[in-house]
Amino acid sequence: MFKFDVGFIGGGNMGSAIAEVLMNSGAVKAEKVLVCDQDQTKLDLFAQKNCGTTKEIDDVVKNCRIAFVAVKPQSFDGLKEKFGQNVKCEAIVSIMAGKKLGYVKQVIKNKDCSVVRIMPNLACRYGEGVTLAQLTDVSGELKEYIKGLLQKLGVLIEIEEKDFNFCSSVSGCGPAFFFEYFKYFYNQCIAYGLDEQDAKNMVLQTACGSAKLAMNSTETFEKLISNVCSKGGSTIEGVKVLESSDMEQIVEKTLWASKKRNDELEQV
Repeated sequence: MFKFDVGFIGGGNMGSAIAEVLMNSGAVKAEKVLVCDQDQTKLDLFAQKNCGTTKEIDDVVKNCRIAFVAVKPQSFDGLKEKFGQNVKCEAIVSIMAGKKLGYVKQVIKNKDCSVVRIMPNLACRYGEGVTLAQLTDVSGELKEYIKGLLQKLGVLIEIEEKDFNFCSSVSGCGPAFFFEYFKYFYNQCIAYGLDEQDAKNMVLQTACGSAKLAMNSTETFEKLISNVCSKGGSTIEGVKVLESSDMEQIVEKTLWASKKRNDELEQV
């Protein structure tokens, strides 16, 4: 029925990352992917991978079973006329921050087309991301198909739309917050006199290994912390400093500041 399984309106960072993972994982064959972008250089890169390419949104919404909308929210407002009754897809998957599911449904004007709202983070490029998804408008085999695609990006978490702005502050904005924390460890290593590459490798592998330890454990964070600490040892002395600091309040303020901005963007 459809010439392509998956289409992308927007071949930028997020659109290209998702497309690459889906193809590399074998979830979708390259020749069954269609990418729409106005930048010919981006299209040429996809053409080299044997994907279909176009500069016309119509080609995507008429010929793809699933269409990912991976454009900036403000750009979508200027593309309304490109959708309307032209949409023949079974589902539109929106990656646009601040655009509610209801708004997207109004724009596409096709009651037979389901709309899924997702918010992946950049780590999805390596299949290690977190993807928030509202899947209430899709069901049956189509829902399972879309979930299967999204699970290739990493961890899939189904949430209600009211939770998007807070949850995306954790998973979507979170990488920058963790990088900020890593930077402080790195800076101390450099101040001590370590080689820059050694310092970076040590900090990042410690962070990565710690995350894997936690993900493969059923224990609480408190228990994981105590597992590393020995009575009278060096770890507990550092933990005492952290516990006596205002770190918890800083994290709270950080997440709620991001959520507040997400709320504001939703009103634009």
